[in-house]
This record gives sequence, C-alpha cells and structure tokens, in this order.
Amino acid sequence: MSDTTKEEQGYVDIYLRFNDDMEKDYCFQVKTTTTFKDLFKIFDTLPIALRPSVFYHAYPIGFKKSISPGYVTEDGNFLFDYESQKQTQHISDLNSRINDHVWPGQLIIPEWEFNDFGFYGFVSFLICWLYTDLPDFISPTPGICLTNQVTKIFAYLAIYFKQDKIAELFLDEGEPVAIVGQVIFFVFHIMKILMIFGLLYTGAFNPIKVFKLPGTRIPSPQDLTKDQLLELGWTGTRKATIDEYKDYYRDYKISEHGGMIQAHRAGLFDTMKHLGSELGEGEGYNTPLTRENMTVKLEQLLEQAKQPNFKLKLTYDYFAELGIVFAQNVENKSSSELPEFIKQYRRYGLLISNENLQAIVKARKGLEEKVEVVEEKVEVIEEKPEEENDN
Repeated sequence: MSDTTKEEQGYVDIYLRFNDDMEKDYCFQVKTTTTFKDLFKIFDTLPIALRPSVFYHAYPIGFKKSISPGYVTEDGNFLFDYESQKQTQHISDLNSRINDHVWPGQLIIPEWEFNDFGFYGFVSFLICWLYTDLPDFISPTPGICLTNQVTKIFAYLAIYFKQDKIAELFLDEGEPVAIVGQVIFFVFHIMKILMIFGLLYTGAFNPIKVFKLPGTRIPSPQDLTKDQLLELGWTGTRKATIDEYKDYYRDYKISEHGGMIQAHRAGLFDTMKHLGSELGEGEGYNTPLTRENMTVKLEQLLEQAKQPNFKLKLTYDYFAELGIVFAQNVENKSSSELPEFIKQYRRYGLLISNENLQAIVKARKGLEEKVEVVEEKVEVIEEKPEEENDN
C-alpha cells in the first residue's frame, strides 16, 4: 500500500462557519489530504444559502482559521468563544492541506465578498419607492405613487382572469385622503421599507436565489444522496456555544444523578459556578501549530500543569487522550446509541473524563480561581478605610 493511500485513510474533524453566524458552526470530517480548495465543493453542493446575507456574493473568495483561544470544558474539550470571529489568520495557499494548518476541531471561517452593486442597487430602489410614495401635498411630482401603480397592475390582472369584483376593490380609490391620512400612510411605508431592508441585511431572509426564472427549480436538501454528503464530510452536527454547553451540562448531570437534590448533594451547583475556563493568549486554539507544540507528550503537559501560571497549550497527545476516553465510553454503547453519542461528542465534547484530563483542567481552572480570589481581597482592602472614616 502506498503512502498516499495510507494518508487518504486518515480523517480529521473541522468546523466550518455558515452564514457568518457563530451559532452555525458545523462539523465536517475531512481526509488528512483534503485541501482548502476542496472546501469550495461544499458551497457548490449544499442547496442552502450559506452567505451572511443577500448582499454578499453566494460563493466565498477564500478561508481563514480562527485562532481565538476558545473555552475548555469541564471534561477537557474545546468550544469556540465569542471572539472567534475577531482573531483569525488568512489562508494564503488554498492548495495546501487543511491538516497542515489547523488543530483537530479548529474553526474555519469562509471569507465573503460584499456585493456592492446589489446593495446600492437595492438601496436605490427603496429610496425611489419611498420618493414616489411621498404625500401629495409635499411631493414635487404628485400622483406617481409606486404602490398605487402596483395596485393597478393587480387590478388589470384580476380583470384579465375575469375576477371583476376583486378588480373593483383594487380600482376603488374612494374619497381623497386627507393630509393626516397621507402622513400616517407614509410613516407606515417607511416602517415597511425599514423592515424589508432589515430582514435582508441581517440575513433573516436569505434565499438561495433572489430572482427565480419561470420554469426553473431551486434544489432542495432532499436532492442530495448519502454518498454526496459523505464525500463532503458532512456530519450534520453543529458546535454548541458556551452558554448552550453550560445549560446542557447542567441538565445532563441532573439527569445522571437522578434529580435536582441528588445533583446538589454531589456538588453539581458548586461545579457550575466555575464550569470550564476561558482560555487566554497562547493557549487553546491560539497555540501555534509548530512541531515543538505538536510533539509535547501528555506526561510533559501534566508536569507543566503542576507549575504556577499554567497555560493549556494544545498538543496531539492531548487530543489522543480525549480519543482514548471517547473510545472507552463507546465500548459500552449499543449500535443504536452510538450515533447519538458521537453527535453529542462533536457538539458538546466529552461529558466524562479520566484522571489525566481532570488534572489538566483543574490546574487551568485553578489559575482562574486564584485571580478571582486576589480580586476579592483587593476589594476588601479598599473597603476597610471607608468603614474607619465612617466611624
């Protein structure tokens, strides 16, 4: 068997951000030989809108990896923090292999190009629409209300389809509208335009295609075959946010202990006060992907954890330890439970650990707790002189 074939058998999990939304980080299992250029297939194949909004081109122009440190969970896994979009590193060579640039489970963010023509064209249309609907008493060109023109078009269509009663409703202009009525109508019109613009700009309404030609069909996710999804590395699992993890951890442990009272006795709510830890510069996914860091042994990391000011730098041995714990827990799962367990792992990480992982997480959390204790002492010292002055 050739070396190339062996490499193709290796896989790594990465996360790809959809719609530029931190709540849409989806897991893909890609080959160790997959390049960044291969990721473009995802945007060609998945029949959903992946751009941030309709004001961006539908196809990314490149990729960047998030080097924000992240958050270590209570059991030693990693989640993306809320600054993941701000600390990034551009991928200059799209032909390079993903595995050579990212740690396992690291976040990759597509780079989107803003569609200036589409944006300003749409804004110009809204301004024109707003102008034509100006109240007649202040409009330089009264009587050209675009809304009324559209209403007449609907009326003519109703007549064409022999719906005379509906046409009469559209064409019935009634009594002339007073100035107050015109102003009220215009205010509602402004609100309507702002709502339309807001829905499109924020991506709340984000269709695959803005304009659809008659007779054409927009593809749906049901059109994809299982083989196509497997080729992309699609797992269908979304990474949890830190808040989602904390909520899930609490509910999971309460259920595991058999109720709220039992969980309280087991110390769950004390654990929840300092659940996991926010990582800082130089640790987590901010760890440089160098040979020196990659080859650090778990024993060395455990020794470092005993030192003051311990920083949790990533190493392949650490990820291997996570894999060992995962494999040990998989052995106890039935074939029907296995898919859900894998999904849970990719979404929240492990919810159980071993002594090695516990020691490392405890050491990292200990540093954070020491800082909090020092801050509390400083506050107490500052308050004492005030009490003496009052006396």
